[in-house]
Amino acid sequence: AARRDRADAATLTALRREVTLGVAVPLIANVDQLPKEAGLGAFLDGVTGPVVVSSAMPGFELGTERSVVRVRWPLPDVAIRQAMWTRAAGDPTGDLQGLAMRYRVGAGVIARAVVSARAQREHGPLDAADLAAGLRHNIAEDLGGLAQPVVVTQSWDDLVLSDDTRDHVTTLIGRIRHGHKVLKDWQYRSKMARGTGVPALFSGAPGTGKTMVAGLIARELDLELYQVDLSQIVSKWVGETEKQLAKVFDAAEQGHVLLLFDEADALFGQRSADVKSAVDRYANLEVNYLLQRVESFGGITILTTNLESGIDSALKRRLAAHIVFELPDEDEREILWQRLITTESAPLAANLDLLQLARTFPKMSGANIRNAALAAAFLAAAEHATTITQDHLMRAARTEYRSMGHVLSERSGRA
Repeated sequence: AARRDRADAATLTALRREVTLGVAVPLIANVDQLPKEAGLGAFLDGVTGPVVVSSAMPGFELGTERSVVRVRWPLPDVAIRQAMWTRAAGDPTGDLQGLAMRYRVGAGVIARAVVSARAQREHGPLDAADLAAGLRHNIAEDLGGLAQPVVVTQSWDDLVLSDDTRDHVTTLIGRIRHGHKVLKDWQYRSKMARGTGVPALFSGAPGTGKTMVAGLIARELDLELYQVDLSQIVSKWVGETEKQLAKVFDAAEQGHVLLLFDEADALFGQRSADVKSAVDRYANLEVNYLLQRVESFGGITILTTNLESGIDSALKRRLAAHIVFELPDEDEREILWQRLITTESAPLAANLDLLQLARTFPKMSGANIRNAALAAAFLAAAEHATTITQDHLMRAARTEYRSMGHVLSERSGRA
């Protein structure tokens, strides 16, 4: 890191020399990636003429005493993006208008996508599907280790939710799916005080289906789902967390990606009103930046938390939806047991009492029931049993219940 800092500082020194000797306007791209040790502020103060810098971070502080004129560079609209795809890829076939509507990208990203698409296709002309694949490849590269793709193998039929929760999920999908019609065609964009993105909070106990629903929504809307890796995002160095988050949001916005922040209270925690140290001050700055970035993000952000009270109240006011995932009731637990133990070839005993399981273990979530069902199958296999019996299910459920921190009464068999 120190070697890179010295190299960046040396590059700025060489640039100042070139500007001094000749008539040139220096351009520093991605200035937010420069470390503070590179001396950007001193460089800007030392150059008498104009300097152009670019940054993906709105409001990035340049550290100079000179006057700064800030210009927000807009992305081209759908028609221009379609023309860019046509020109860059040599008149490709397929639904280019759909490609242009789906991906909000500029000329540089389009050029890179075309290069990636050509590298993956050995012969013949490119089509819209090739270009989308090239773009997704580059988005994955840009996200690097900061966010990982999530693939959900379950279906809506595997999901057991209360009617209210399911209705809220359906409403959220409708808001995302019909956003272009309402905001653009019906001109409701002017009525919105903030950005056009859709931030949603899923709160509830562990194992109640929050992450699964996020994956199902992504698949329903034909979106890529990426889960942000907080261990790679959060940094002890001042300003580094914001830089990492900027990379994630920029790549996600270009790639039509649904971003999932699991255990979001670790990032979006309540700001401290009583700032007693630099740690409190910088933590508040991080949350402020997150609020601003979520608000300006044009895509979909889903935050999940087991601790709703830990989420900053200002974020809650900015949400398009807050969906609470409750633990399943007795009827729902019985349905979950039925669905999670049943496969096309599982040798289930004929006399299973799934209602007894639902009543005996009232604090189990869907994830707990899934764990117990699978454990029961392994018990039966290990004992060379011909069927998975009620005894296997009860034993496996008791073990899972103990792992949850609950104890069953030996007399009643109840918690």
